[in-house]
Amino acid sequence: MNMKFITSLILNTAILSTAIIFPTASYSQYSQSESSDNHWHVKTNVYVELEEYQGQRDSQNNKVYDKASMIGKLSLSNPASTWSFDLEHRETLRNHGKNFANSRDSYIRNRTQIGVTKQFIKDKISNLDVNFTYRKESNDGTPGSKARSSNSLYWVMPSGSINLDERWTFNYWGALYYYSNFYEANSYEFESEVGVSYKLTDSIKAKVSYYSDKAWDNEFTTQSLQRQIRLGLPVTINQDWSISPYFRYLINDNEYNSRGSLTQQLRSGYRIGTQVEYKMTPKLALWGGVAYEPTKWKYPKGSEKTSGNSNKQTMYLGQLGVKYSW
Repeated sequence: MNMKFITSLILNTAILSTAIIFPTASYSQYSQSESSDNHWHVKTNVYVELEEYQGQRDSQNNKVYDKASMIGKLSLSNPASTWSFDLEHRETLRNHGKNFANSRDSYIRNRTQIGVTKQFIKDKISNLDVNFTYRKESNDGTPGSKARSSNSLYWVMPSGSINLDERWTFNYWGALYYYSNFYEANSYEFESEVGVSYKLTDSIKAKVSYYSDKAWDNEFTTQSLQRQIRLGLPVTINQDWSISPYFRYLINDNEYNSRGSLTQQLRSGYRIGTQVEYKMTPKLALWGGVAYEPTKWKYPKGSEKTSGNSNKQTMYLGQLGVKYSW
């Protein structure tokens, strides 16, 4: 096992979490002692995530995982304030092989982001928030390999909901991204999701939404386009257990070159998955998630991600984490 990369990944995330969590938690506890109804709440979520494409191999024909990540998230909010804050750090091993050993194609992706959210509307009928986030990404290759792209990302994301009646709710969010790239031209992206949810019972809710994602280069030539129909059925089983199965029908997923010509096109595909959460205590929860996504493409993909005449691709996703409310 490549202990150097694994240890670095774990330690960097742990150090970042420790440096922020404990001072903030101490402040939260102090504020809580001052007023039980008006203090800052700190929530953390630390988890590992593994993403694999069936049959994927590197340039040396070795089987590799697409992504193996450790993620740490922290959020800070106060019921009496219209402001909230969040911090996230993610370290991802890309194209690492058996036992997560590195090869010529492997590298480590580092992402650190900080965001602030302002609440503009909150009443019995509707709510509206606007989030502003900055994210720094770097990609560190193996010694002797070519430098990889890095970028700074800025986004603004309004989100909210409108209660249509006691059971129906209209939900929406949209995000405009600006990528300041270091080795490539700058680019833009717009991602959005709109839909409705229906409360079947106090513990079961059904959701359906339309998702869209479009990216452009610096001359606003389309680079990629995705559209999906998303279904969800979050269920609270009891005070300890909850489960959130979901289904995504992939309408299209296209890629284009700098001239706007189509270079890749989804023929068919879907994703099915679920997340499960268990509350060990009122503050501590364990959770996990799995997903399966089979797709077929117009053209074959590199690294043997696709196979057969239909260019079939199968993606597997696994997550395991722990949440804590300080």
